[in-house]
Amino acid sequence: MALWLINIIYVMKTNLKNKLNLIKAKNYASKIDGVSSFNISFLHENEFVWHREKLMEINKIDNIIKKKVFNLPIKRNVLVREVESTLNVKKDTICNLFYYENICISFCVENFSNFILSLFKINRTYDFSLTLTSPDRVIVLSDNEYDIHLYNIQK
Repeated sequence: MALWLINIIYVMKTNLKNKLNLIKAKNYASKIDGVSSFNISFLHENEFVWHREKLMEINKIDNIIKKKVFNLPIKRNVLVREVESTLNVKKDTICNLFYYENICISFCVENFSNFILSLFKINRTYDFSLTLTSPDRVIVLSDNEYDIHLYNIQK
């Protein structure tokens, strides 16, 4: 096959994959409660650089980043209250969620506890990663089967 034809097929396949991921992201975002609106966009290499670096640091197995630990089992509502009081996120906050590796969903959050509860329900776990830009901040809740870690890193 000619090289140009292979390139065209690759581009078409990539475009189709991106369109499917956008549809999946829109479907995911539409199920989230506690938000007044959301926006979906492709994540470019020069966007959220600090945030993505911090997320990579948190995801390292041997990270030494300060965190709050919750013992399991824990009731969802208790966990939500604890997370909410620790984070002190206000109404009408823009929270960004990276969906797949190249899509950003920006939520305008009206009710943070409903927002968190719906993330738990949809994800079927206590895991989530959020980024904020005013001020720059990374929030990660990580369920490791024995306890739950809450990371709250501010620039």
